[in-house]
Amino acid sequence: MPSCPRCFALTQDDFAYCPVCARPRIVENLRAPAPPPWWLPPLQRTALVLGSLWLLVTLGVACLREAKAVRDARQQLSEGRPQDAWARLEPFLKDNPEHVQGLLLCGEATIRLGRMPDATQCLAALTRLDPELGRQLAEEVRQNLTQRARMLGCDGEGFSRLLESAQGMGAPFTASVLDGLDDIADACRKQRNEWVPRQMAALLAKQGQPHELLKKGYVPALTRALAQARYADARALAHLAFWLDPDGSGEINKVLNAERAKVAATTSTLGALCEKLQSAPQYHAGSSWCFPAAAPAEVRAAKDAWGKSIRYLAFNPASGQPCFTGVALTSYGGAAGPLRSERQSPAAGITCRVFSGLGSWQHPDRFWQVAPEAGEGE
Repeated sequence: MPSCPRCFALTQDDFAYCPVCARPRIVENLRAPAPPPWWLPPLQRTALVLGSLWLLVTLGVACLREAKAVRDARQQLSEGRPQDAWARLEPFLKDNPEHVQGLLLCGEATIRLGRMPDATQCLAALTRLDPELGRQLAEEVRQNLTQRARMLGCDGEGFSRLLESAQGMGAPFTASVLDGLDDIADACRKQRNEWVPRQMAALLAKQGQPHELLKKGYVPALTRALAQARYADARALAHLAFWLDPDGSGEINKVLNAERAKVAATTSTLGALCEKLQSAPQYHAGSSWCFPAAAPAEVRAAKDAWGKSIRYLAFNPASGQPCFTGVALTSYGGAAGPLRSERQSPAAGITCRVFSGLGSWQHPDRFWQVAPEAGEGE
């Protein structure tokens, strides 16, 4: 039994028309497409062209607006105008909350402005969308936190607020704030402010970090002061560290003992040179001593523990002779010269003298010779 080619209903062979759709069963007539009206194809083409143009223009304008917002914000950040950059980014991100570059710039702008909640949101969104850029922004945020901590000066309240903000972002960001403690310790030392470091030590102790001010503040600040031959500053920093954290005095003594070892080694070198000059027969003519005006070869070749040359000074000219009855050998250590406050210098007082055959010494401050006990400043 054949089927109708239009509605596929089964029909009898001798039926000319389908009983269901009442159409002729001639396949050629049923399948021939009906020609569309003459006006329809041009209208369809015109509508397609206009729709395509509208879509292209809309997408183009959106892309240009998006690129301009990001481009402007990036330029403003490079010019040091984070407030302007944030004013440009904030409305943009409301419409484009998952724009990766916008979120990256958002984090940079907000952290510079100290808007920690906004920075946290931008960082979380960016890390979710692009982990690699999220790590890049996190590193920039940590560096900025350390820089901001270093710029606080001796400001205990500012440090407390910055630390609280960083704690909301996680442990790595808290550690970045603590990395700036060395400059804070130095700033308080310059102001002779002992109250703020004491407050900071108490704050960190409450948070379970009782030795962080010593480890990340006073130890690096003291190490830097010694490397720069700022011995008065180093001595003051060490005293305050001993007072603030007696239990951590071992860390301070590790730094000081390296300098004290240099003092001991230099004292030994000067002593050996003075003894050699004193016992050398060529410098003893009869009943008087006669040292040359210029340093002998063994003195010129000698170095102190800081790697610097030994100062040679001949004094008290011998009567009627082109020589001197006294000589002094001195090391100024890392300072390489006398300081205003020589008492504070490990090396300014290391002087060995030989005068008329008798030896004498000028030693540095006891602080640089003997390691203080825990909690002791001398």
